Amino acid sequence: MSRLLIVLSVLLLASVMVIGWMLGPGMEQRLIPGVWVWNTPLGGMSPEGALPRLQTALPLQQPNIVIVGPEGQRWALSPADLGVAIDAQATLARAAAVGHLDQSGLAERLKVMLDGVVLAPVLAWNEHQSFAQLQAIATELYQPAQNARVRRTGAELQLEPSLEGRQMDISATLQALLPHLFALESVEIVPVLTKLSPQIPDARAQQALGVAQNVLAQPLTLLVPDPREGDPGPWMMTPDVMASMLIILVGEDGVSVELDEAALAQFLGPLAMALFREPANATFHFDAATLDLVLDAPSVTGREMDVAASIERVNEMLRAGEHFVPLVLHETPPEYLDTVTAADLGIVEVVAVGESYFTGSSSARDRNIRLGASKFDGLIIKPGQTFSFNEYLGDVSAEAGYDESYVIIGNRTVLGVGGGICQVATTAFRAAYYGGYPIVERWPHAYRVGYYELGGFGPGFDATVYSPLVDFRFTNDTPHHILIQTEVDAARSRLRFVFYSTKTGRTVEQIGPTWGDPIPPEAPVYEYDATLPAGSVVQDERPINGLRATLGRIVRDAEGRVLYEDTFVSNFTPWPARFRYGPGYMPPANAEVISTPEP
Repeated sequence: MSRLLIVLSVLLLASVMVIGWMLGPGMEQRLIPGVWVWNTPLGGMSPEGALPRLQTALPLQQPNIVIVGPEGQRWALSPADLGVAIDAQATLARAAAVGHLDQSGLAERLKVMLDGVVLAPVLAWNEHQSFAQLQAIATELYQPAQNARVRRTGAELQLEPSLEGRQMDISATLQALLPHLFALESVEIVPVLTKLSPQIPDARAQQALGVAQNVLAQPLTLLVPDPREGDPGPWMMTPDVMASMLIILVGEDGVSVELDEAALAQFLGPLAMALFREPANATFHFDAATLDLVLDAPSVTGREMDVAASIERVNEMLRAGEHFVPLVLHETPPEYLDTVTAADLGIVEVVAVGESYFTGSSSARDRNIRLGASKFDGLIIKPGQTFSFNEYLGDVSAEAGYDESYVIIGNRTVLGVGGGICQVATTAFRAAYYGGYPIVERWPHAYRVGYYELGGFGPGFDATVYSPLVDFRFTNDTPHHILIQTEVDAARSRLRFVFYSTKTGRTVEQIGPTWGDPIPPEAPVYEYDATLPAGSVVQDERPINGLRATLGRIVRDAEGRVLYEDTFVSNFTPWPARFRYGPGYMPPANAEVISTPEP
């Protein structure tokens, strides 16, 4: 009996001690024994002390969520990777509330101690982080659909069939993942994939293959419609060359097979140049007896290739199975046909004459003058047109038939191809001057040239040209055409420009030319020439005085009203004598020596 009393006394004492501990001071700041969060006991701990244990115990950093791809790819992610984090304050507040609420009594605390309470952690979730992680996986899993297409290897064509693609449905995959994510459990998830269908099926690509094979079935032959004598062609393009230009486009709405426009244009470029023909007007001379035009050279219809239209025709006919394709050419009619009459153009009489003399010219200069003048014989200048000497003169070169003669280059007179052309320009200037036509551009020579003062013309009645910078131009400001005829009088060494048109009654009053006092040249120039005999000297240029010359005119209409008042000023540079001397010769003391022998 006494032993039983002892046991009961001990139990009673222990109970009093437990109850006293549960009700004692400090217990309100601690978690009740028996409180677990997740799989971690936190009873008896302060919230601050429980936090490190809780953070260590939760598997937030463990890569226990595995995404398994269709080819066995594996992406292991932790809950933290997917944006899951513990809300420590809310979790510990929930754990601290157990047994500490106002209505909680001693019995409830005893029950927690005896039976225990397991609480789920309060988790926070960053949805954007989950989406970003799955988006990265989706990018790796993405396979675009492959449209059917025609593949070319050289001239070989093959059908490349279509293939389905795939893409990951991120939202659906996330929905399947969420329950496991918040349960903090290990899991393998198969992503939700959707199929991507090709937009271009095999049948359409097969259609394109058939068209392309027909295009390359045989060479392409380009023809010249209505060929002229001397025309080149035809031209053939082999299937290999065609294949290098081939473009095959297979779209949702149809197929397009053609040769690349840029490559075809490059191929057609030389052909266009070879087929180009400049239109040429008929040329005439005026028959004073019949007062009509006599045909000298027939007109020529011009022609050029329409490259863009030719490319379009080539592709259109190739797609239709045609391999002999005529190029698209456009004709350009001349302005003056062979049948035009003097009455049609108002060419009925002489309206102006310009002349110059070339007595003493070398045979080369004489030949250049004749050849240059021939470029203007028979030209027709229409009303309102501005005549350009350089435009009609064309190329001045040895290939064009010109010889070497003396020309002015810089401050030297040297041999150059085309010397004497300025004689032709000067004569044209004089005809336009006396015809009363507006002079648009006229340039004087750098120094006085004796040829242009022969026949009683004073200094300053000249014009120089140097294509393309220096030109002579005048405008036909009358309502009638002008026919230009050039005449070379070999016996008198005279060149004439004769303008035929209809007189308008205008008159030209010549003023001058007048000039000031001569400007003497500077000291003679001596230049050493080791090829000359010892002690010899050769004069290359004679001295010429400079001066300022002024030529004017007043042009009046039929009623005497002034149409134009012109002043043409020429500032001629004085030109020193130039000599070359050989070894042992001593230039005069007053000479300018620009080259001396080596010591």
